[in-house]
Amino acid sequence: MGSGQILVGGDGSETVLEGGGLRLVDRSARTEIPLAVVQEVRTGGGRHVEIVLTDGAVHRADGGNPTAAEAFVDALTAALPERRDPAGSARVTVTPSTPPAEPKETRRPFDGVRAALLAILIAYVGNVIGVGVTVEAAAIISPLAALIPLVLGASLQLGAVLRTSLYLNLKQRGITVSARYKSRGWYTYTSADGVEHLARGSDLGPVTRVIYDPKIPADHSFELSAKSTAFKAGCLTLFGLPLLLGGIALAVLPYFLD
Repeated sequence: MGSGQILVGGDGSETVLEGGGLRLVDRSARTEIPLAVVQEVRTGGGRHVEIVLTDGAVHRADGGNPTAAEAFVDALTAALPERRDPAGSARVTVTPSTPPAEPKETRRPFDGVRAALLAILIAYVGNVIGVGVTVEAAAIISPLAALIPLVLGASLQLGAVLRTSLYLNLKQRGITVSARYKSRGWYTYTSADGVEHLARGSDLGPVTRVIYDPKIPADHSFELSAKSTAFKAGCLTLFGLPLLLGGIALAVLPYFLD
């Protein structure tokens, strides 16, 4: 069974497609709409989705970004039953809503780090060889000692870049779906192409939400917080950049000594 499709608006509103109906939740109300009374769903190419009922009433939902809105339209259109109920708004239930609990963050897989670390390793080995050839063999002690700060600094700095990049990509085109607990802290979610992906989480309950990148469906996050991203990326840079620069300085130091 595929994951339920979820639209998360810029104002915190949610539109959930799951089972046989729609659930629209904002700060003031929770609206339940059976799929049988939905005549059509459309988007004008922007981030908003219009849900037209069989009696002509229209409910408008904020999708957060155009990619998520289009994906939601496709999913809802495919889920609509062949037979519709003309009752329309008469079958819509509206009740006061409560804000959904904020899920905890989990780590994202650092895809692409291997290539960056390999490039750094090649540059490092080339520097050690260059020091041994152009200076003297004993001088390689300095670049060898630089290995630890270089590795730690580069890893922390790459972590900051990847965390920021993930936030920006998900903010621009992220799609929110439901994720179900599998085992030992792992959750599963299904992207629009029908492929199941794993996500690592903790204490998130049997069913939660995950935002994934449709261009790289394995890239995901359980929350999108600008403050949290800035704080964590800033901390990684604060510790990583001095280590990286210190390691570079130590690696090239023999070239500046008599």
